[in-house]
Amino acid sequence: MLKRDLYLKKLEMYTGRDVVKIITGVRRCGKTTLIRQFIEELRENGIQEENIIYLNFEGMIYTYLTRTESLREMLSEFIRQASGRCYIFLDEIQNVENWAQVAAELMNLFDCELFVTASNSSVFQPDFASILGYRYVKIDVYPFNFSEFLEITAGEEGHHEEEGVVMRTKDELFREYLERGSMPGVYALRDASAGKDYLSNLYSAILLKDVVQCNKLRDISHIDKIMEYILNHIGETFSPKAIRDYVKQQGVTISVDTVYSFLDALTGAFLLHKVPRYDIKADRELETQEKYYICDLAMRNAVMGDEGVAEEAMLESSLLMELLVRGFTVYVGKQGAAQIDFMAVKGEDRTYLNCCGSIEEKEAVKREFGPLTRIRDNYFKMVLTMDPETKVNKGGIINYPLVSFLSQG
Repeated sequence: MLKRDLYLKKLEMYTGRDVVKIITGVRRCGKTTLIRQFIEELRENGIQEENIIYLNFEGMIYTYLTRTESLREMLSEFIRQASGRCYIFLDEIQNVENWAQVAAELMNLFDCELFVTASNSSVFQPDFASILGYRYVKIDVYPFNFSEFLEITAGEEGHHEEEGVVMRTKDELFREYLERGSMPGVYALRDASAGKDYLSNLYSAILLKDVVQCNKLRDISHIDKIMEYILNHIGETFSPKAIRDYVKQQGVTISVDTVYSFLDALTGAFLLHKVPRYDIKADRELETQEKYYICDLAMRNAVMGDEGVAEEAMLESSLLMELLVRGFTVYVGKQGAAQIDFMAVKGEDRTYLNCCGSIEEKEAVKREFGPLTRIRDNYFKMVLTMDPETKVNKGGIINYPLVSFLSQG
């Protein structure tokens, strides 16, 4: 079991503060395991067992507690019987009606820490922030990034120095990472076909539980066609109108508003990540022609049953997930008629990034470096490629190996 220190440190940082810790992420990305690891840390630090309670609302055993009154009464009684500060962990809280009201009352009446997890954005119910008195912090959890992949597979043959075994290069390991994917459950399975079955079944579960049921969607006959279009256009800009037209060609008529509703539901389940465009010169976010990326490329390939997307889209996907893990807000940059793959923003700082397989050809140099050199500001600019060496190119812009960037974690 991989100890996910990045997220554990965030939980540690907010423990002791008067806020609800809301842990979000796509189903089976490791939220429950993270909670269990944190509970173990609490025990090691001397917190008594009777001061810790964990409830998972995904299973049938706690179904009766999904009503506001029942949960309030049960937790209040638990706290009264404990001595000292209590640590309350509520897993898959989106299944509890008016959960924010219960959380606010507990925080107001008792000495307790609240941690909740959710596999879709319905946890952010209307007015939840005001109900909590804006006392909350959101912690996003993602599937394994490349550095975590290197850590969890370190003991496998070819991943470490061993007599009689050829050590695999970082580039080879990166290709394996793209093939096996980033969902933690895959790494409990040694067989590739079992991994594909797992990802395909997980995809179906996400669609059913976190997209359809969670959003109470009724007419879902076209959802497969919508996803088919998106999964065939990973890393490309397109509009909801393009999806509508594609679905219409398949014999189903839907509205653009319907497409928007499904896109909101799919991103709300963290299955897809939306990357809006940003006009760099005008310094404003644009409302059309965004990009969508799936949370795990291996899941996409398992569902589609093909060889996957183009290389540059794969590289972009891995880079996007790494930027999200590192806490950046990410946009597609618009520079005149040209496009910057990603503009990563954190606070007042930003970084412009282009990503491709190689810049050995002159045309690639022109395509990747040209738009960056025309940006008239002093923010950091970089091109990430599969080329092995770091080089400084036109305008002082660095060409840096993507695999090295990703493996830094």
